[in-house]
Amino acid sequence: MNPFTDHPFSVPRYPSGQPSPKAREHLLVTQDSGRETLAALASTLGDTPLTHLALPDFASLAALQLALSARLKDARVGLRLELRGDEAFVWPLHALARGAGLQGDEILLGSSTEGTRRVFCVHCATCQSAGTAAALTCAHCGVVLEVRRHFSQRLGAYLGVCADADQPYRETRP
Repeated sequence: MNPFTDHPFSVPRYPSGQPSPKAREHLLVTQDSGRETLAALASTLGDTPLTHLALPDFASLAALQLALSARLKDARVGLRLELRGDEAFVWPLHALARGAGLQGDEILLGSSTEGTRRVFCVHCATCQSAGTAAALTCAHCGVVLEVRRHFSQRLGAYLGVCADADQPYRETRP
């Protein structure tokens, strides 16, 4: 292994950061109930206000995103956002928070490399949820994709390129 060529510079890293003691308020968003995370965070923060949004409390991810959008619309300087879940969950919420004006250092991501992630197909320019397999068939255009170790924070997705350059389309070409 060559550390200069094999290092996945764009693959997201999820440092185990601590909540900012200087923050005026914390907002925790979790994919599961988040009870353990909420309890640990509350004990660390003391009197600092803490709000929690959990996916199971909403009818869908879209409903959670609307609630987060509304909450961020009224946010003031000093808010720290913590997102916990798999990559397919945290990265769209990260993009929503960035679009609402939060800076990267105001968002703490806690994610697992297991579970679902998003893959961007370069052939049809669509994102889709996928597991952690190194290859998959695009649900939109049918191209068999090799999932690269390149991650776009803007898209919140890994790059998927044609796995077989000799047959880049789903149908057989004459």
